[in-house]
Amino acid sequence: MTTLSERQQTAQTLARSIGAMEGAWVVSPLPLDASKRLRFQVLDGDKNRVLQQLHDWNWEPKFVSILPRVTFAGMAAGSVYEIDIPQPRQDIVDGRTIPKDEIVSRKPPSAEVEGMKKYLGLK
Repeated sequence: MTTLSERQQTAQTLARSIGAMEGAWVVSPLPLDASKRLRFQVLDGDKNRVLQQLHDWNWEPKFVSILPRVTFAGMAAGSVYEIDIPQPRQDIVDGRTIPKDEIVSRKPPSAEVEGMKKYLGLK
């Protein structure tokens, strides 16, 4: 068994919390792929409560589509949402250096440039 990344562990914990709520189901396969978002489905009757709880936990669910859900009471209207769990940031090492022979030193402008500036009225 491979170890889960921090993002996958966060997704698994969040999926467990969403699955514990009444009227909500996680529909994304776990462990979550690096390029995927965590998708879950919520019954319309429980939507406000579930979305409010996720907002209280500082998550931003985005609406995806409306799909029916089969329940014990028959077909029920449900909405699919997804949460983008941020990827870990990679530190970028700045290995760029400017060699000393490429640094341009300021030279006084030539007589030709001075003459052009005078002709154009810039001086």
